[in-house]
Amino acid sequence: MFRMRGLMMLGVVLGLTIMVACGGGEPAQQEAASGEAAAAEAPAAQAEQQQAEVQLPEGVTPEMVAQGKEVFGGAGLCNVCHGADGTGVPGLGADLTDGEWSHSDGSFEGILKTVMEGVEAGASTVGTAMPPKGGSGITDDQAKATAAYVFTLANGS
Repeated sequence: MFRMRGLMMLGVVLGLTIMVACGGGEPAQQEAASGEAAAAEAPAAQAEQQQAEVQLPEGVTPEMVAQGKEVFGGAGLCNVCHGADGTGVPGLGADLTDGEWSHSDGSFEGILKTVMEGVEAGASTVGTAMPPKGGSGITDDQAKATAAYVFTLANGS
């Protein structure tokens, strides 16, 4: 009899373990997972909204804009000098949202050239040099995505 109860208890414990591991009985975890999935889709949704508001240049996609936003605020180090929202940091980086361009014509290609080549301190409007790719180790594709995002900052996103 004692052995039978032990086996029954083991069966119940195993059943509950399997149910929890497979997501059953844990609505909070399922809700969190669906919330994480929605958060992962948010940059793409924002990029699509930006495309509706801004006519993207040929070859620039909403996905590039979304990636560029992530690079701008992360690996590209852009936000350090240009601020999290691109409005600039006095003495460090110019405002990228005002549509005024000192080192390009504001086109995607012009912005990309500035990102790729940087700006010498003597030519900088704030007196601080911007190294190529902001001194970061981003790839050329990440630089293109960043330029796509900056283009949207200045063109009404």
